[in-house]
Amino acid sequence: MPTVMQNGLALLRAPAIEIGFALRSLLRWSRGTPALAASLKTDLFEWVEASRRAELQDRADALRLRYDLAHLDQTAAPDVHCRNLARLEQLEALAGGRSMPCGPDSVVRAADFGCGDFHYAAALAQWLARHGQAPGDQLARKVVLRGLELDGHGIYRDGHSRADHARARAAAASTDGGTVRFEVADAAHVRLPQQDVVSLFFPFLTAYASLSWGTPLSRLRPRRLLERAVLSLRPGGWLVVANQTAQEHLLLTRCLTDMPVVRIARTSFATDLVPDAQQTESQIGSLWLRQE
Repeated sequence: MPTVMQNGLALLRAPAIEIGFALRSLLRWSRGTPALAASLKTDLFEWVEASRRAELQDRADALRLRYDLAHLDQTAAPDVHCRNLARLEQLEALAGGRSMPCGPDSVVRAADFGCGDFHYAAALAQWLARHGQAPGDQLARKVVLRGLELDGHGIYRDGHSRADHARARAAAASTDGGTVRFEVADAAHVRLPQQDVVSLFFPFLTAYASLSWGTPLSRLRPRRLLERAVLSLRPGGWLVVANQTAQEHLLLTRCLTDMPVVRIARTSFATDLVPDAQQTESQIGSLWLRQE
């Protein structure tokens, strides 16, 4: 939990954050589609001690085979590649042996609220398409996935915007006949057709979290965001949420108390497949079932 001083310093930044967000939203900077970096799977774990590389590589190879992720070699730098593998392993652990919800037409319709630059689009799309299937199964479910991000116009060091990167990631993740799209939108206000799965990876539930990531307090509406997520689900659909800490997960649980969902799984999202593994040690994933 942040200290009183940390909260105070964050609040001092609030006016500047509001102005910066307003300017970004007005200018809508775009430099076009960035070139996605490639990676060799043998380079994925150079950051870890040699004695552990073989074990991590075996896990990575198993995930790549099970979820048909060979295309990440051409579309993801090593860091992004590792983060996609980690996200898949986290989602596997959370869902367990449960069957992926999908419509009568065998299409999984999903939305990801607050997707940032959508660097994990490939992992999320392939999990939706292939969770529960045997390795090498060619009959992946068709997926229609939408990534929504409120602050899509921030400019990265390469001169491209967050939205530029997200659209490139979405296009690269559109495999197996599925469709992955990205749009700059406030998910708290977007009305979607009924979804089979809605995910929120590390949504901002407190003022400190929002300000720490440069998101204005005027757009911090955690309960409204969660209501929109739940109402976007069809009965029997899944709400997938990841939180940074147990305290944050408790806030989530309180927000969802009077909404028509029930938690069916909770697991640690700690992972050693990424260079900043220590930052994941307190993370928690939870799976909620939409009720009638």
